[in-house]
Amino acid sequence: MSLRLSLVLIVIACWVGVGATYLVKNPPEAFKDPEPPFFYNLSSDDLRAITITAMDQGVTWVYNDEERRWFFSEPKDVPASVNRWGGITTLLGGPKTQRVLNQKIDDATKYGLDVPDLSISVLLRDGSTVSLDIGKSTPNKGAHYARVVGYPQLVTIDSSWGDVLSRLVNEPPYPDWWYTMDPTKATELLLFNNNEIIRGYGKSDDDNKWYLCTLPVVGDPCRGTQLADESAVLAALQTISDRHITGVAKIGVTEQAGYAPYGATVDAPYLTVRIENVKKTNVTEVTRTTLTIGGLTPDGKERYAVANETQDIIRAEVGWASEILQFFKAEPYLAKN
Repeated sequence: MSLRLSLVLIVIACWVGVGATYLVKNPPEAFKDPEPPFFYNLSSDDLRAITITAMDQGVTWVYNDEERRWFFSEPKDVPASVNRWGGITTLLGGPKTQRVLNQKIDDATKYGLDVPDLSISVLLRDGSTVSLDIGKSTPNKGAHYARVVGYPQLVTIDSSWGDVLSRLVNEPPYPDWWYTMDPTKATELLLFNNNEIIRGYGKSDDDNKWYLCTLPVVGDPCRGTQLADESAVLAALQTISDRHITGVAKIGVTEQAGYAPYGATVDAPYLTVRIENVKKTNVTEVTRTTLTIGGLTPDGKERYAVANETQDIIRAEVGWASEILQFFKAEPYLAKN
């Protein structure tokens, strides 16, 4: 055998040995368990819908390309609060820790994954869906057991990551104009027209009764000497609290002139309700619910409005808005002698 042929055979044998070693250390993908698509591989720009379900209660948000905002799927036309929603899509793309604990889940019940405490489903731009089930806490409470739906691995997720997403269901991130108000906590109702107070009712600390406030108003809540018809005042407050807002007409009005096409300028009928809540620390928290009633929508079925001093023009049912407008036209609510 020639020297050249011997060298060629030696080289071939070496390459065969290297290839065999590579196959042993790196088996073909077909022989591996599929790796779960970790959430931190998701790009915020690719998210198109998010559904979070906690304790059988689910909420879905859908991305609106035109407004470049996230909206609740129900109630429709209600955007997520910018303050509460900011960073959520980034959070979905990157849990603090997510690692494979076992390649197979031996018993879903043991990890709380038979009936997950929290489920997250994300619709992506390409139409695909990635879903994550989150179960019981790990013994040290620092993480939750989890699995990516459709994959066999048992993974863990940082507990704070799941807690933040659970809160979106338990305390949905509604915008400030989607208000809730307890009328029994109210201590003052002021009515404005043409940017001036035309009437006010205040609840006295002395006798816990409602009075027609003397104008110009003094004190907070305002004070007066004429006893008001308490049932009429409480009925008005109940009407205000029974919010009949149907959606948003315009988001992010930054100039005063932008309110004019909707009739929601500073001269429009405007009311403010003072609310007092006594905290567990015995400190009284004072907040206000405000509402401006604007003009009719083109179809006459709704009225434009602005609530809680936001920069959004909202739509309200015309019947509810008409009831509120009657407060400004009615005679003062005075107690009968």
